[in-house]
Amino acid sequence: MKTAKKNREDLLIINQKNKKVIAINQIIMLKGFVNYTRFYLQNGLQKVSARTLKHYEALLNNKGFIRVHRGYIVNQKCIVGHNLITSQLILTDGYEADISRRRKGELLKEMQH
Repeated sequence: MKTAKKNREDLLIINQKNKKVIAINQIIMLKGFVNYTRFYLQNGLQKVSARTLKHYEALLNNKGFIRVHRGYIVNQKCIVGHNLITSQLILTDGYEADISRRRKGELLKEMQH
């Protein structure tokens, strides 16, 4: 797909009514609910897709995104901190994502490096 900016990668989001193209570097996090995925973008917008979080995990796996919980995928570049008491990552624009118990230890080790 041609874009005005060089080195920009886009992701196609499909829902029942339309198709949207968003820049991958604008995604802060993805949150899954049932068979839908909600995208939280840097410009404050939210988009919903009729695809599962697992579908997008495969597409974003080697693009700087990590699955931190069964319901969340986050952009590693958007992590600004963590709250050990609530087991949540603090992301840009004030978003928060839960960290699963299984992934908590490995995530905190990665963040310290």
